[in-house]
Amino acid sequence: MPTARSQRRLSALTVVCGGLLLLATGCPPPGPDREIKPIDPLPLRDAVGIVNDNNRGLQLTIKSKGGFARCRFTDQDGSKRRFDVDANLIVHCPRNMRLDMSVLGKSYFVFGSNETRYWVEQPDARALTWGRHDRDIEPNARDLIIRPELIVEALGIALIPEGDNAHISQRITDTHQQLIFYDQSGSQSDRISKEFWLSRFEPQLIDRVIFRDPMGQLVMDAKLDKYKPIVPGGPLIPHRFEVNWPATEGYMLLTVSGWKLLPNVTVDHPAFQFPLDRGAEFDRIVDLDVELDHIYNPLKASDIIRMQLEEQQQREENGFPPANEVPFSDEPGTSEASDQSNESDDG
Repeated sequence: MPTARSQRRLSALTVVCGGLLLLATGCPPPGPDREIKPIDPLPLRDAVGIVNDNNRGLQLTIKSKGGFARCRFTDQDGSKRRFDVDANLIVHCPRNMRLDMSVLGKSYFVFGSNETRYWVEQPDARALTWGRHDRDIEPNARDLIIRPELIVEALGIALIPEGDNAHISQRITDTHQQLIFYDQSGSQSDRISKEFWLSRFEPQLIDRVIFRDPMGQLVMDAKLDKYKPIVPGGPLIPHRFEVNWPATEGYMLLTVSGWKLLPNVTVDHPAFQFPLDRGAEFDRIVDLDVELDHIYNPLKASDIIRMQLEEQQQREENGFPPANEVPFSDEPGTSEASDQSNESDDG
């Protein structure tokens, strides 16, 4: 029969073992009455402030590290492409970006945007499709494989407009504060152009971005995940992006192992340069704005011709051949840009 002293020792040992087991296994899982509850909705100004306080530290040039993409695209001729590729992304808010999808260093798709233009390069087809940011006609959901000018905002790192002229309302759900943006560029000022969904759980940042075209069709639906600091103690940035383009049956799952801030790289970096302005050569060039004018404004032929002549004159003044006289080349059209964008990170 154990003595009183041995019983005290056994009780003490039980407490110690129980404490060690708790340290080893962690706290018990929360029961139904201890589930994580969403954070109470915030006033619109405060919700926007949380996002902008984080994103102000991301308004420099940033570059992905260890990027990989799983993609499905439907070309304009209806052919479908599925592939797994390396993905290198360099961004400078609000419009400058280059997303290079490649295998063993060979580019298959290059999506780009700068302050004035956006474009899609298909080096294997020696094809370029491009458009201008300031055009009155906005592409519909089916007019382009991917809208490159939307990718920067789809990353959730841009600053959200603040103040009375921001033209934003919000919708509260069980899991999100959905910021609703209204288009103010045309006659349809009540048209919803995009939505930023702010999570009601920590870190209360954007975890979904939705864009709509002038007809209300869904252009892009991006889900953001795995927020981590870009540098220790720095702003948070997502490391996983799942993007759908429903109208063109496009899909991309992009993951990156990390990001790097490049404070010395400006918007003049070659990665953000329009392909024709840097002398890239293509067999097929599609001016998307001209195509859309033919569709939506068939009587504006004189304006189309004037616009083409102005573009041609500008290229000639910069020392580059006109778009319809681009010489043939055996090299991929993006090789020069790839070499330049792989230069030292400090530009």
